[in-house]
Amino acid sequence: MRYFCFSVFLSLVLGSSQNALAENTAPSVAEFPGQIEVLNSHNISNLIDGVVTEVHFKPGQFVEVGDILYSIDPALYELALKTRRLNTVRAETALVSARQDLERIKKLKDRGSATEVQLLKAEVALDVGEAMIEQAKAELKLAEFDLEATKIRAPISGVISHSEVYPGAYVETGREPLARIDQMDPVRLSFKLPYVERIEQLVVDDLRSPSEVLDKFTLQIRLSETWVYSETTKPENISSRVDPSDGTLTVWSELANPNFQLRPGMSVTVLSVMNPE
Repeated sequence: MRYFCFSVFLSLVLGSSQNALAENTAPSVAEFPGQIEVLNSHNISNLIDGVVTEVHFKPGQFVEVGDILYSIDPALYELALKTRRLNTVRAETALVSARQDLERIKKLKDRGSATEVQLLKAEVALDVGEAMIEQAKAELKLAEFDLEATKIRAPISGVISHSEVYPGAYVETGREPLARIDQMDPVRLSFKLPYVERIEQLVVDDLRSPSEVLDKFTLQIRLSETWVYSETTKPENISSRVDPSDGTLTVWSELANPNFQLRPGMSVTVLSVMNPE
């Protein structure tokens, strides 16, 4: 039953029924209003507090994943890292000393020159030393992370917006995003089609499984009266519910955009047709 319902829906994307194909007539093209949406978008945020020393991009620039977008004054974080490194060395030295003391107390205890209490204290000192070195190493890693975070990098490739802050600004964690990157290739194509109306208009025969039916459809978009976009795609996902305000279902698909001609927010006309057998 679920295959039946899904296949019925997919057949709605077609502008003509399979009966027309059986009669060797060219299938008509169904048109639906659609929109280009961003497939992946990331807000750029700072993970540490500090003063912005440099903005490394311009609005509308294409950035690659890993590119440095902002620099935050690293002075305090460099000092903190140096301190953590010294603390780690100090903790390592203390741990070595604690181990040596324990070995010495054990030998004295074997000769009857040390008490059980002294041995217990040496063992506790070793446990404390091991805990201190683990804490020092953790704090060192955190300091290294904070220093690295003074370079804010692009998490994805795409086109970046204008910057919300400029050199000299003090930024705190938890503030509004500094900028936004939109992935441009591929983009998402979405369009709505009237569900009940299309069921009434079409005669759907020879229903198949969803995967088979999906391969039957080709989608293309028209940007203007004379400009049909060269890339094609296929329907991939549909909304689970009918929009009660207009009785439509939403269809989504990914569409290649290698030259960035398509921009999120564009209104387009979706052309849908079934591929011939």
